Amino acid sequence: MDFRILGSVEVVDPTGVVELSAAKVRTVLAALLLARGRVVSDSRLAVLLWGDDPPVTAAAQIQTYVSRLRAKLAPDAEIVRQRPGYVLRIAPDRFDLVRFERLAAYGRDALADGRPAEAAQALCDALALWRGPALAGVTEFLGDAERPRLEEARLAALGDRIDAELALGQHARLVVELTGLVAADPLREQFRGQLMLTLYRCGRQADALASYQDYRHLLAEELGIDPGRELQDLHKSVLAAEESLTLPAAEQRVVAGGAPVGSPPSQLPPDVADFTGRDREAAQVAALLRSSTEGGGRRLACVIGGMAGLGKTALAIHVGHLLRPSYPDGQIYLDLRGAGPQPADSADLLGTLLQALGLPASAVPPSMAERVQLYQSRLAGRRVLVLLDNAASEQQVRPLLPESPTCAAMVTSRARLAALEGVPLIDLDVLEHVQALELLSKIVGAARVAAEPEAAVRIVRLCGHLPLGVRIAGARLTAKPHWRLARLADRLSSQRRRLDELRIGDLEVRASVALSLQGLEEPARRAFRLLALLDVPRFAIWTAAVLLDVTLGTARELLEQLVDARLLDVVQVDGASQVRYLFHDLVRALALEQAAGEETADERYAALDRVFGGRWPGPGSQENR
Repeated sequence: MDFRILGSVEVVDPTGVVELSAAKVRTVLAALLLARGRVVSDSRLAVLLWGDDPPVTAAAQIQTYVSRLRAKLAPDAEIVRQRPGYVLRIAPDRFDLVRFERLAAYGRDALADGRPAEAAQALCDALALWRGPALAGVTEFLGDAERPRLEEARLAALGDRIDAELALGQHARLVVELTGLVAADPLREQFRGQLMLTLYRCGRQADALASYQDYRHLLAEELGIDPGRELQDLHKSVLAAEESLTLPAAEQRVVAGGAPVGSPPSQLPPDVADFTGRDREAAQVAALLRSSTEGGGRRLACVIGGMAGLGKTALAIHVGHLLRPSYPDGQIYLDLRGAGPQPADSADLLGTLLQALGLPASAVPPSMAERVQLYQSRLAGRRVLVLLDNAASEQQVRPLLPESPTCAAMVTSRARLAALEGVPLIDLDVLEHVQALELLSKIVGAARVAAEPEAAVRIVRLCGHLPLGVRIAGARLTAKPHWRLARLADRLSSQRRRLDELRIGDLEVRASVALSLQGLEEPARRAFRLLALLDVPRFAIWTAAVLLDVTLGTARELLEQLVDARLLDVVQVDGASQVRYLFHDLVRALALEQAAGEETADERYAALDRVFGGRWPGPGSQENR
C-alpha cells in the first residue's frame, strides 16, 4: 500500500485507490502519517478532528475511525494502540511525503555540488509527486496546522528547481512561469530575484530593473523594509550589466522539451567485431527504429525472435551502435533473464531503468504504478534507445516499453511475444551457407579456410549453420592454431560427441539450447526426447501421436508447446494442410542425449515399434483413425 497526502489524502493498493469516504477518517490517517512512526495522543487527535470543542464521545468516535482504517489497510500497514494514543507503522518509502523530501534533498545536494542537470531532474521528480494542495479532504483543523509547512517545502523545492534550470541556461522558458509565481506570491524574494535574472538573460534589462523597483515599493508600503542584501546586489549587477550574470556559452544547453538531463547513459555492450550475415535484418530493424525519430507520434518497439544461438542479442547490439546518433540522450541495456529459471521482475527492472536515467536508488518509488509513471515521465521528450534483452513474456516487457514517440526499444526473445500490440516481430533463421562460411573465415582467418575449403564446409554444415555453433567451432580452432580444420570436422561428425565439441569457455550450445526447456511440463519434455528418435527429415502430427501414444489433439498441443519454446520448427504445409515438423540438428542432438539418459531402452524401442512396427491400438483409436 502507498499513502499520499500531497494532494487529496489517499491510500492506494495494487487495485487502485482505497475508498476513504469520511473526512474525519482521512484526518486520523493523515495525522498518523505525519507523526512518522510516533504516537499521536487521543487528545491531539481530538483537537485535529474537532478543534477546541470536541464532543463528549470523542474517544469512542476516534476508536471507530481507527477501526474503519484498520479494515482498509493491508498487512504491511498497521495501526497499533499505544497509550496515550495510536501509532501507524509502515515502510517509510510507502509515504509520498518521505519520497518528496528525499528527492528534494538529493536535488539540493546535487545543485550545491555543481551538478545542476541531476538536481533539476530530481527536483522535477519530487514536484511531480504533488497532485494538488496538500491534505485535501481533511478537517480544517489539521489543514490549518500542517498545510503551511508542507506548502513551504514545495515552494522551496520549486525555487531550487528553477535555480538548477537557470544554471542549465533554461531562462527563456522560465519567464512565463516566474511571472506567474511572482504575481501569486509577490513578497517571495527568491522568485523575484529569479525573475530579474531570467529577464536580464533574455535581453530585457529594463524589465528586470522595473521588477526590482516594483518589489522595493511593495515592501516599503506593506512592511516598511527594504529588499534583502542578496537582491540589492543583484539589482546593482543588472544595472551595471555585469558579465557575471551571463551564463557561459558552454553551459547554455536546453534539451528537447526543455527537460534537463545529465550525462546520457551509454550502456550498450561492445559491438561484435566480426558481425556477419545479418545485414538485411540489421537494415530492417534500423529502418523501423529510425522512423520513431521522424515525428510519427507513436511509440515504437521491435521484437527480434528466434531459437537459441541465432545471434539475436548480437544483432540488437549491432543495430544499437548503428542508431546511437539517432538517440543522443542515451542507450540503456537490460538483461531480462527470460530464458532462465527466474526471469527478472518488471518492478525491479523499472527501478534499474530509473537509476540509469539519473534517479538515485533511495528515490525510486515503491509501487509499480509510480515507477511506470516516473519512467515514462523521464523519457518524455528525450531520444533514448532501450534494449531489452532475453525477454520472457509480454507481461514482463509491456511496462518497460517507452511511450514517448522520441524513444525506441528493441526486444530480444525466444518467445514470439505476439500479444505486444503494434510491435513487429523479426524472426531470425540460421545463417545461409555462404554467410556461415564467411563467419568462420572471419574468426579463424581466410587463409586457413582457403587451405581446407571442404573441411570448412563440413564444419558449418555439422553446426547446422547456427551462428553460436559456428562461432564456438571457430573459437576452438583459433585456440588451437596447430589443428587442421579437418580434425575438428571429424570430431564434429560423431553425433554423440558433437555437443561436447561445441563448447569453449562460457560458450556452449548444449547449455544454451537446454534453457529453452525451462518452463515446459514433463509431457512436453518427454515428447521432446522421444520425437528425436525419429530419424526422418520431418514428421507429421499423426506420427507424433503414434510415437507418443496420445490422441491427435494431445499430440498437436505438445508439438505447439515445443514450437513455442523454439525446440521444433514448422517446415511446410502441404496441399492437404498437413503441418510438418523438423528438429534443428543440434537441438535433436540434445534431445537424443536426454532420451538416452531418461528413457529406458525398452521405452525407446516401444515408441519406435509403435511407429514402424504397426503395433499401435492407440488411445481413442477411433479419433486417431
